[in-house]
Amino acid sequence: MIIELKGKKTLILGGARGIGAAIVRACAAAGSDVAWTYRSDHAASAALEAEITAQYGVKTLAFAADSTSETETAAVFSKLTALWGKLDCLVYNSGFTSPVNFCDIDFTEWKRVVDINLNGAFLAIHSAIGLLRAAGGGSIVIIGSAAVVSGGGGRADYVSAKAGLEGLNRAVTKSFAPENIRCNIVHPSLIETDLLTQRHPDPEKRKELGREVPLRRLGQAEDIANAALFLLSEKASYITGQSLFVDGGRTFCK
Repeated sequence: MIIELKGKKTLILGGARGIGAAIVRACAAAGSDVAWTYRSDHAASAALEAEITAQYGVKTLAFAADSTSETETAAVFSKLTALWGKLDCLVYNSGFTSPVNFCDIDFTEWKRVVDINLNGAFLAIHSAIGLLRAAGGGSIVIIGSAAVVSGGGGRADYVSAKAGLEGLNRAVTKSFAPENIRCNIVHPSLIETDLLTQRHPDPEKRKELGREVPLRRLGQAEDIANAALFLLSEKASYITGQSLFVDGGRTFCK
């Protein structure tokens, strides 16, 4: 099956590194012009932009922006409208987690984690609807977490925010499916990114984690990117409001 996004414009919120960068690459390889946001890692974003331009020849845009800021998110979409005039695909990948016990979470930290993982998705989708409507429809993919089923490692603010994305997905689907705007969630589990490496710096520990997955390996950023690309494409034109677990079977079979 060949998946193409030729002639499409795609925006990835949180796209400079890890899963986000893998989604940028997948969309560019499929022929889409790609834009992304990043919060602070300008060097990673610049390197990605050079790579995409050299390898795929599609148009690129990169914006330094905080996904939790209504003002900065609005500015991204304003610039995108001025430069591209359209949007076909949106991916919300901004997220944050770190291990912490329930009783050690204070309310300020709770609000920050919910802002990044849930409220930012609302801001992005809310800002994108007008452009997607103008394009005659489009596709939204939200990157969630298999922790919505497993409960994760006890980080209650993160799990709660990711669970909130399920409700957002259904609400967006109910509101906008009649306008050919689709919305789906991809739920990763153990994915070998910088975030996992920071949490488990010992390579042997990461190998041990991989052996505990039913498919006997850690997921790669490309595994999530491939799922997102499918859901963004016309190959998934009759799929909306769904949650796809890309977790090697870990969530339900561990």
